[in-house]
This record gives sequence, structure tokens and C-alpha cells, in this order.
Amino acid sequence: MDNFVVENLGPIAKADVTFGDLTILTGPQASGKTLFLETFALKLDIEHIAYDFLKSNSIDNFDDFLDYYYGDNMHNIFQVNTVLTFNNDKISKKQFFEEIRNEIDTCIQEPLSSKVENVFPNILYIPAQRSSAVSEGRIKTSDDFINSPYVLVKFSQHLRYYIKGTQTEILSDKIKDFDFLKAAKINMRRNAGSPRLEMTVNSQTIPYMAWSTGQREFAPLLMVLDDFNLISVIDYIIIEEPELGLHPRAIIEFMFTVLKLMKNGVKVIISTHSSTPLDFVWTMNRLKHKGEKSFAALAEMFDFKIKDKNFFDGLFEKEIKVYYFAPDPKTRKVHSKDISSLDVESEDEDVSNWGGMSLSADRAGSIVSKF
Repeated sequence: MDNFVVENLGPIAKADVTFGDLTILTGPQASGKTLFLETFALKLDIEHIAYDFLKSNSIDNFDDFLDYYYGDNMHNIFQVNTVLTFNNDKISKKQFFEEIRNEIDTCIQEPLSSKVENVFPNILYIPAQRSSAVSEGRIKTSDDFINSPYVLVKFSQHLRYYIKGTQTEILSDKIKDFDFLKAAKINMRRNAGSPRLEMTVNSQTIPYMAWSTGQREFAPLLMVLDDFNLISVIDYIIIEEPELGLHPRAIIEFMFTVLKLMKNGVKVIISTHSSTPLDFVWTMNRLKHKGEKSFAALAEMFDFKIKDKNFFDGLFEKEIKVYYFAPDPKTRKVHSKDISSLDVESEDEDVSNWGGMSLSADRAGSIVSKF
């Protein structure tokens, strides 16, 4: 299992994460989860990102590269004492910049070869801003993004590749897993101008801007995951805030998709502000040692319609990790904490209340009990 440690980066004082087959990061907004994941992706895919950078940029200084990757004027997140550690290999800010520069120098000296362009990156990154990659049903191009993070621009590129290789109707065999999409057909209208997404429900055509928030958030995510050729060779899929716009039931349905990815040998990383993925992990933890009964219990618990009786084979042996990105109340600096046990009886409140996820319900219950 890969271990990645970030020290003194933006709001992060120290975040130490050992990735499992499924890794969930939780914590309040602006606690550095995205910065941590973007930096992990940069470390693993420097070669590919350097090539992408030089397709449309010249390198004057490293601040330019960091602004290209993290977004405009974001280079300041790297401090003099920033340190990255990947699998016990410690890298200072200076050493990391040298590593980036070496990759860029290689790109300058050697033309982009078909070999490099055909090598898939190690990580597929699905950002929280994914719906902004689509404008009124049209997939945006790189020129539509100004000073946006690399992971968003790259996600938009994945979407454009996907629609080029698909037929008019898309996701026909994927949306059946989701109740809120079952009655719909998602189409790509190509007969006028740029191709545009539209939906058909009961023979009624619904333009993209009339879709529900959940449908607009979720369709681009499913479109990228539908690229199975890519999924079959990458190591990690990072999915930020899969719960956006979704009812809790739909989030549970999405966790079934996560199980499928894990079955295919892909490591999945999720950042979330929803307690539902943690409910799922807690259930998996509690059922792990119940033998054959655990499979039936999990299917019943989440109402999974599973035809393959062997679907759950091996899933309970998968490693699931949960980390809380906890801001210090005084300094607001963030430290990560392993709360994978999700033990509600733990004396550590961060573990027992799941990094604050169950705190609201507990607080409401405590208040009501006083009156």
C-alpha cells in the first residue's frame, strides 16, 4: 500500500495517509483534502502533467508551473519548509521542483512521442467541480477554462474523448443501477453545432439545463468511469464529493459502483462531506467476520440487486481506510487522523463521531433529551 505524507502545504501542517483499496478522506471545508489529493496525483503523474503543460506553455519559473497545475496564484501553498514523503522517500520543496524541472527538461529535449502519449497516467481524477466542465450541455474545451486547476481541465478532456467515441445514446447500461436515472435515456445531440447532452424521459426531451442538480453532477462522473479501457490500466481513481446533488439513497447506489471498481483491482479514493459512505464502511467493518451471512446482510442492508452470487467474493478482504483532516481549533492548521475503525465506543471523539459526521445527530439527540 502506498503511503503519502504532506507537511506544511497550504493549511496542512501534516497529513499522513496510507492508501487502502478504498480510502475515504473526510473533514470540514478548506481543510486541505483537495490540495493533498492534487499533490499526490502530481507526484505520481509528473511525467504526464509535464507533457501536458508544455503542449501550451513555456516554462519561465516554477511558480508558472504550480499556477498551471493548482490554479491561478496558488503557487504560494508551497512554503520553504514544505516536505513531501512518498513511501519513505522524503522530498523537500527544492528537490520536488528539481524533479519537476527534470521532467520538463526531458520534454523540451525530446519531442512528444507516440509512446508517451499512449501511456496512461496512474490516476484518474474526478474533481468536485466536474459539473462546470459542461456548459448548457456542451463539453467545454481547454480554451473555456481560465486559471482553472489542471484536474478540472483534464477531466473535461476525458469527457470530450468519451463523447467522440460513443454513439448518440450514452450510458445505456450504466444508468440502470441508479433509481433516479432508470426512466431516462441520456443522449448526445449532434445535428446542430457542438454536440450537446440531453435527456429523454417518457418520450419527452429534457435539455441539460432542466436536469436536476444530481443528474447534472452525476452524469459527467459516470461518463468518465464508463471508459473501461482507461480504468483497466490505472492504479487509482480519485472521486471528490460524489454526494453532490444526490439523495442519500443515490449515494448508496454509487457505493455499489465503488465496489465494482474495487473488484476490478482499482484503488478508489473518495473525499466526502457526507456520512453515507462512512455508514457503508462501518457496515462493512461490522460484517467482515460473519462469514457467508455477511454477503447476504450487506446486500439486504443496501438493497443491492445482485444476480452474481460470487460478487462479494474477496471484497471483505479489501483494505478500507478512513482519515479525518482535523483543523486545530486555535491555529486552524490541519493534521490527519486515522479513524478507520469508526468505533462508536472509542474514547477518541474524532473516531467515535466519525470526524464530526455523526456529531449533528448526537448533538440534536443530546439537546432534545434535556427537555
